[in-house]
Amino acid sequence: MNPNAIKIHTNRVRTEFDEKKIEQLSESIRLLGLINPIVIDDDNFLIAGERRLRAVKLLGWSDVDVRFFNDISDWEKLVMELEENIQREDITPTNEVLAKKRFHDLYQDKYGKTHKLGGRKGGWKLEDTAQLLGISVGKLSQDIQLAVAIEKNPDLGKEKTKAGAWNAFKRQQATVGHKIMALIARKKQQELVIHTDATGGTICAGTDKTGLLHKVEQYNYGTGILYNHDCLEIIPELPNDSINCLLTDPPWAVLFDEQFMEAPRGQIFSLIEKTLVSLYPKLINGSLCWMFCATKHLIKGHIYTLVEHSGYRIFDQILIWYKPRVAHSSRPYNELKNDYEPCLLFAKGEPRTFKDPMYAVQEALIKGRRLHPAQKPIEVLRTIITNSTVENETIIDPFCGSGQVLKAAKELNRRSIGCELGKDWYDVAITQVC
Repeated sequence: MNPNAIKIHTNRVRTEFDEKKIEQLSESIRLLGLINPIVIDDDNFLIAGERRLRAVKLLGWSDVDVRFFNDISDWEKLVMELEENIQREDITPTNEVLAKKRFHDLYQDKYGKTHKLGGRKGGWKLEDTAQLLGISVGKLSQDIQLAVAIEKNPDLGKEKTKAGAWNAFKRQQATVGHKIMALIARKKQQELVIHTDATGGTICAGTDKTGLLHKVEQYNYGTGILYNHDCLEIIPELPNDSINCLLTDPPWAVLFDEQFMEAPRGQIFSLIEKTLVSLYPKLINGSLCWMFCATKHLIKGHIYTLVEHSGYRIFDQILIWYKPRVAHSSRPYNELKNDYEPCLLFAKGEPRTFKDPMYAVQEALIKGRRLHPAQKPIEVLRTIITNSTVENETIIDPFCGSGQVLKAAKELNRRSIGCELGKDWYDVAITQVC
């Protein structure tokens, strides 16, 4: 049939097409032929295949294969449905990658797979699917990897963007390696503990061998100690007037704090307030406290009120971590793209002076792969620690995540105490300080 004889309803849902992708598809059709025919009804109105129709018109074809809807097989109907869904503008990232994988699997089931090493010729390749969809092989490969990961772990599908899901997937992969490293580090520590205890040495300086601090899962690393336990149970066991600085990023339950996401906002604020109240007697007078926080809570005054009610003196300025060229937004035309994170500064009593003058805006990017969604740049943490403490003083992070505060403290010869309730993040933190 002449492509120009195929009629298109004016009320079709999709009216805009990416011309570059149409050009890519036309080149694929020129090389491979029209693998899937254009589907029309008895009145020659288009039912499926508008992208293919545009591509063959671009090629200047005067004749194109068509199929009437009543004549196509169930397999072809399923393939058409998937292809149409993949090209939808409003498809969710999760459904998009799952549809691409299903689309590719259907073709491999029909035409067979091509074996990479020493296999037979023919079969359906990743390149074939990429050409049909008008996307690069690399992009399709990553989408299919992500689809496989989502099938194994549906929680990845809750991410709002493919980039977010991919980063979460890579973090999960990295966590496996961290778990192995943490297991080795704990085994070495157990061997050391057995040796020192047998010769009359102390297992953990400054702790009660019969108390809670000795019984809970912990990792000692020379300049500090990391607990895999609720900070509200650990903090009361610490000596009063023994801590020189608080540096933390509590679980504000705004995006990725999984164990806190279902909790009401009041319960989250209550947890943080209890933590600050419990810490107050443990801090030395003048101790500086730094708490990264959610912007929306800060501008509404919730955090200010919470900290003030806990007995602390709040500074008139906040520290800003500025993230150049990094700004994400699910609604870029309805809200400002957030390229910073605020950090509230407060103190117990009359605050001590900084070692050096500090700027309110600290510009930095995280180097390498991000270990934790809420990870902060190590150089910003070093700046805070250097100006808030001196060597051998003690820093605490009650919600230490991947342990970056503890890592920075160790590098600067400060003592540190960290608490992390999540077992996976506890293992990651061990690898940062061991």
